[in-house]
Amino acid sequence: MNRLIRILLILLIINLVALSDDYGRVSGVVKCGPTHEPLVAVNVYLKNTHIGSATDENGIYCIQKIPPGKYEIIVEMIGFSRLQRKFLEINSGENLILDFILQPQAITYDNSVTVTATRGHSLITEVPSSVNVIDKQELELKNPQNLAEALQNVPGVTIKDYGGLGNTKSISLRGSSDSQVLILLDGQRLNSPQSGSVDLNQISLEGIEKIEVVRGGNSALYGSDAIGGVINIISKKTDPDEQGVAGDLKFGVASFGTYTAEPSLRFYIKNSGITASYKYLSSKGEFSYTDNYGNPATRVNSDIISRDYYLGLIHEFGDPHYQRNLSLTFKHYDSAQGAPGTIEPYYYHARMWHRDNKISAVYTGKIFNLFHNLRFQSYYYDSWYKYKNDETTGGILSKYSTQTYGNEIQFNSVIGPQVSLTYGSGFRYDQNRDIITQDFNKQTSYYLFAVNESVICINSLLQTISLVPSLRFDTDSKYMNHIVSPKLGAIFNFGEAWQSSLKLNISKSYRAPTFNDLYWPDDDPFSVGNPELEPEYGTDWDVGIRLQYPILNGIYFESCSFESNMTNLIIWQQIEKWMPLNVDKSRNRGIENSLKISPIKGLLDISANYMYLDARNLSGSNTTYNKILVYRPKHTVNFSATMNLKAVHLNYQYSYISRRFADASNTWGNSLEPYSVSDITVNYDTKIMKTQMNYSFQVKNIFDHEYKVIKNMPVPGREYRFSVKISI
Repeated sequence: MNRLIRILLILLIINLVALSDDYGRVSGVVKCGPTHEPLVAVNVYLKNTHIGSATDENGIYCIQKIPPGKYEIIVEMIGFSRLQRKFLEINSGENLILDFILQPQAITYDNSVTVTATRGHSLITEVPSSVNVIDKQELELKNPQNLAEALQNVPGVTIKDYGGLGNTKSISLRGSSDSQVLILLDGQRLNSPQSGSVDLNQISLEGIEKIEVVRGGNSALYGSDAIGGVINIISKKTDPDEQGVAGDLKFGVASFGTYTAEPSLRFYIKNSGITASYKYLSSKGEFSYTDNYGNPATRVNSDIISRDYYLGLIHEFGDPHYQRNLSLTFKHYDSAQGAPGTIEPYYYHARMWHRDNKISAVYTGKIFNLFHNLRFQSYYYDSWYKYKNDETTGGILSKYSTQTYGNEIQFNSVIGPQVSLTYGSGFRYDQNRDIITQDFNKQTSYYLFAVNESVICINSLLQTISLVPSLRFDTDSKYMNHIVSPKLGAIFNFGEAWQSSLKLNISKSYRAPTFNDLYWPDDDPFSVGNPELEPEYGTDWDVGIRLQYPILNGIYFESCSFESNMTNLIIWQQIEKWMPLNVDKSRNRGIENSLKISPIKGLLDISANYMYLDARNLSGSNTTYNKILVYRPKHTVNFSATMNLKAVHLNYQYSYISRRFADASNTWGNSLEPYSVSDITVNYDTKIMKTQMNYSFQVKNIFDHEYKVIKNMPVPGREYRFSVKISI
């Protein structure tokens, strides 16, 4: 660990020396055109560089220590027109004063900021990775009950739904398994060290600001499990513009005996703020379906009661241009639910209980000067699980607890106008205890990472070339020696008003064995772990285009071809007992296409995406070799249309999933029929005095299609939801 710290200090000293020349400075005020009021949090930066600033509460910005030269300065803020002043010449020691006025303008392009793709704040249109950002406006419009519903229409995503609100929901990105997708909360891993996966049904959206989805291998940035991609859930922060106290109260009712209550409170005075929220969910979960013999049946023992608490605190201090933040977040979730399993066999009395706590503290701020940022995070997670089933031979009772804590330090340094370096290190400790047998396992991991963002200015038809190489070193106390994960991303940008981009990525990723893989108890009569397992390894690449043209009020199109090759896949096989072995190989390749347009400005927004996936097993016997991997659809189509009519917002969503095979030999009789689902949501906003009222009505699975995502696991038919939200 001392060696890693020394390396980071050397890098920091080099960066400080590189910035020791004579500089110029640009400062001024940014105001709103119609009102001439100062604008807060406007981005002011030098084009094709990493040098910039943001306006404070008085609309003042200040860009310091600019190397002498000619630049273009850009001023932009979501919801306002973008200003660009060309051929700005900065001389040594010069202090320029430039004021700007921005005019309100409807958003035409998707220029959301991602912090996941490069571990720094970057526009998704300027990073090589395939990224989607689900912001709080979209979450409020579509009103999802859990993380699975929020992600179900994102390009490249396949949700494996085991039926109903109380049943497991897992995710696949570009054909990966659920344990090959890394789920983060504010940049820190949620994947269970015991099973390697995350049940999306157990992640509600209370206290969530936005969700970022990055597709493709990302172990170079985030280590284990990021083979298919990364999903980063980002917590809400209080808004300094909302001084005082505000709150919401939301109630909901839905089909299948479902009720929700969601109060929240926001408090901000001067430089400190508190956000608190709570969600109660209760559902009987009973719905009708047709069994395997064509008879009508009712899905019982699929009830759930859950509670979700969130508390966030933030304090801002220091000079506005050297702003520092300290934030604390706490999340608690507990649930009790039925566990009916498959419809053959069916468990009428099996039950599950789950409880977890997540605590995180994050400090961010400038250090030394405006060119260096520090982010330090410390976190602790605690999880408890119980399953009881008396309907199997001998009965099943399992209880276990898992604890995780760790620290991460990250620096971002602007080395020059066109070069930025993000680097850091971290420590993580995981432990798992079987409460029944008292078996105890633990592991400790350390890592070091670095990401470089370099911009090469061409200023012709080819405007810029951005290169994003990254590298990560992981070491573990138990089953790994050292793993080095590299990645190289590049994006070639053509044009300005008519923007075209060519992007490509190539990387290596891995997935570490889980506690279950390594340490499954040998006193089990059927299974045993394998402490000699090696990690799974993947090599992937993608290449694509991104187009943003000023037609149809802004058109956005992206197409990407991808391939991922896996070796050392961990598969449980029967020798004397069932045990995991590194035996399999696979190859996933396909194409993703996404389109966003606004045919009627401010009134109608349309988005659609399509994924073709060819996921093959490249190992095994003659009956399974080169066969399609189970539950991987070849074709996935999503369509969404949103209409805004003053106080009324109407959203329609459509999804189509093609046939999936449920066995490795691809038997047609053991495949699942294609299905399509349509959902509609109507939101109505009104204001009475200072009270904002929102009414939301949803119909999910409008045409009441009966289908299965997983064999013998029916999902609900048509569902009605109604909610009322009162905001003060």
